[in-house]
Amino acid sequence: MVKASAYTVEDVARKLDTAFGMFIDGEEEYVDVLQEVRERLQELVEKYPKDDEVAEFLQAFDSYLEAKEGMSREEEKERLVWLKSELNHIVHWRKLGMSAGRVLPFKDFRSLRGGIGGR
Repeated sequence: MVKASAYTVEDVARKLDTAFGMFIDGEEEYVDVLQEVRERLQELVEKYPKDDEVAEFLQAFDSYLEAKEGMSREEEKERLVWLKSELNHIVHWRKLGMSAGRVLPFKDFRSLRGGIGGR
């Protein structure tokens, strides 16, 4: 099954972080950035139709956008934090699943032996 790469999804996560920063700063333009995030997610869903995680995240993001108008600022902040967290989890686990997962705490299995030196 073909899924969007961790780095492709990470670009969307960075854009969402930008929108969240603008929201915190009180800039009204964050709504435009949120629409860009939605468009990017839609593109990913169309390009990778079997990527269920991104499709589910898009549904959650769409429900946030629909309910956004009736939310208080605090509720909207909580929802944005949750969305950011979910997207970052997707990125994190996809990076771990890659053969070059840079976030692993060791380079190879020899470092798991525990002893230092020995050569």
